[in-house]
Amino acid sequence: MRKRPAIMWSLLALLFLGYVATVMITIKDNQTNLEKKTYQKWRSTYVKESDDGDFVETTPDEKTDVSLSEGHGYGMLITLQAAKRGWASEETFDGFYRYYKKFQLSAENPLMSWRQKLEDGKAVEMETSNATDGDLDIAYALIEASEQWPDSQNDYKKDAQKLLTAIKTRNYNSTNNLLTVGDWATKDSKFYDLIRPSDIIPSYFDKFAAFSDDDFWHSLKASSAAALNTLSKQHKSGLIPDFAWVKNDTIEPAKKNQVAGANDGNYGANACRIPWRLAASNDASSNQVLSKMMNFFLAENTIAEGYTLAGRPISSNTRSKSFSAPILYAANQKEAYGNLVNSQSWAISDGLSANDYYGDTLTTLIAMQMNYK
Repeated sequence: MRKRPAIMWSLLALLFLGYVATVMITIKDNQTNLEKKTYQKWRSTYVKESDDGDFVETTPDEKTDVSLSEGHGYGMLITLQAAKRGWASEETFDGFYRYYKKFQLSAENPLMSWRQKLEDGKAVEMETSNATDGDLDIAYALIEASEQWPDSQNDYKKDAQKLLTAIKTRNYNSTNNLLTVGDWATKDSKFYDLIRPSDIIPSYFDKFAAFSDDDFWHSLKASSAAALNTLSKQHKSGLIPDFAWVKNDTIEPAKKNQVAGANDGNYGANACRIPWRLAASNDASSNQVLSKMMNFFLAENTIAEGYTLAGRPISSNTRSKSFSAPILYAANQKEAYGNLVNSQSWAISDGLSANDYYGDTLTTLIAMQMNYK
């Protein structure tokens, strides 16, 4: 039998490598195109202009526009991701920045009003308290903006530092060493001991500590991780509730209708963000909590729109972007959860619904963060 010359094998190897490279480039291009299409659809659907800058419209089917600090933080983060890809500019981000500055609670208090109502581009109502989750995302976005545009005429760095100081002084319970749900949960309020577990974002706390050179954030990360671990151990599912009470070294899930609604003590619309929040961290304690939750989801045939902490679905709906997208993000970080990547990828590949602000906005942000290196 005649042997093929070495040059033939070399040519075959080169052809194979070329084929693989072409396939990888095609996959990357398709991924990029999908992300760009998602971003553009999100922006055209949910971002509106006002006399005071750009905001994320959370009720697109209603006459009165409603902007939430939660959505505003997401909008700033999405725009930063778009800027990193060349799909947005600082001018685009500046629209959100100006709106945030306008709706700070006061000149002395840079926390953002948690809700504003607008008609014909003009604010007609503004809440006079904040929601901690929105300001955490805004603070992180301001730090990222200071790095993205270091020579900007806007002093993002100074504004980020002011906001971190405000969160530290106005959204912190010094008794349990955890973040409160907002500045309205004061010491003389029963809600002072209430936490929103999805406000626990280890990667943010690390970023805040490095940025501000303030060890407070490392301390907060440690106490927050301990609280999550306690909640995780209370049920075999490892699921965490939307809200929990932390007092006198005891931690227990909120009960029905104690805070915002029937699912206060369930894995609901707030807690669904936790897999995404934890997966961005390499912290061992966070990974332990996340792995227990992910193992629960891996054993499920479908992902429901919410669960009791015992693991029973609270809805028959098994197609919810706000629940599936965060799980997809977390699954994408580890090979062990490849089946979840396959089963939950619909959240991105199906495109935006254009009538679900929360699900569409989380999906857009997660799609862009998931694949950006």
